[in-house]
Formats: sequence, C-alpha cells, structure tokens
Amino acid sequence: MTAAGARRPRSAPAGRRPERGTASVWRAFEDNEITHSGAHYLLAIAASAKLGRAPRGADVARTLGVTRAAASLQLRVLQEHRLVRLDAEQRLRLTRAGSNLVSRVASKREVLLVFLREVMGVGAATAELDACKVEHLLSEETGAAMVRLVRFLRSGQPQARDFLAAFRKTTASCPPGVRCDVCAEACLLAADSHRAARV
Repeated sequence: MTAAGARRPRSAPAGRRPERGTASVWRAFEDNEITHSGAHYLLAIAASAKLGRAPRGADVARTLGVTRAAASLQLRVLQEHRLVRLDAEQRLRLTRAGSNLVSRVASKREVLLVFLREVMGVGAATAELDACKVEHLLSEETGAAMVRLVRFLRSGQPQARDFLAAFRKTTASCPPGVRCDVCAEACLLAADSHRAARV
C-alpha cells in the first residue's frame, strides 16, 4: 500500500483464484487501486475540467472542504502515481491513466445508483451514500455483471417484469423464530424494519 491516494494493485496470477478467508479479503481491500479519498480528488478535478477550467490545488481543497495542506499531500501522491500532472500554469490535469480511472469509478457509481434505486428500491439519499462508499472498490467483473443485470431488468421482457414484481412482493421480515440461510449472524431484515419504525 502506498501513502494516501493511490495504491499499487496486487492481483492473483492469471488463472488462479484469489485466496479465500478473512485475512486475504482485507488484504485485497488494502490493495485496491485507489483510496476513497484519492477517488474524490480525481473526480473533483474531472468535474472542474468539464466546466472548462483546470483547477489549482486550492480549488480542489475548497471543493472537497479540506485544508490546502491536506489537498497538497493527496495531490502529490496522485502525481507520484501519474494520475495527475501540473501544467505550466500550475493547474491540475488528469493524465490518461487518471482519466481512465475516473471514467471507471464514475461508471461504477452510476450502475450502483441505478441498481440500488431501481432494482433494490433503496431511497435516493441512502443509495448516493452507499454508491459513494463502494464505487472505487467494485471490481470490473462485478461492475460488468451489474450492468448486464440492470440492462435485463430494464429490458421490459416478461421475465424481467415478473422478477421485479416478485422481488417487490417479498416480505420485509422473516417469520418469528425462523432463521434464514442468507444472513449469517444477525437478521438484516429485522434491523431494517427497526430502522424504518424509528423514522
């Protein structure tokens, strides 16, 4: 793992499955290509560039609500990993690798938002928060699978309509005393119904 913004990916050799188990899972999490913070810096630079002006470090700090010193540290890490460069006017520009990473993260965020809102029925605010937390962690394989699922469910095919209708009729809780084979330790449906009752 590198400092704060980008990480050097370590993956299993081709044809070999990643290790299973708790230790290997958290190690894989730590080996992610970019940190949550680093992703937001890149997204902020990209958003500013779309408005027609490459930002300076102070602009990014203001956008993200962080100090200039914190922004400077993070931007240095992103530069070291060749995701960002400074032009002659000291304005930040994404490199090709940075642009590609931003595109992938933004696409994953969008498919997560669609999946959470349209398929799962999660509220807009919660979907936005959850998508933000996960967008930079989702593998390309899982992202592609979610795109296929969302495309199918939006297709209007009878099977897709039937699936969504059946899913939306699914009960919001397990019968008392019944333990399902999905939740490992604590019933998430019970936690969700308690949360809904408090709101």
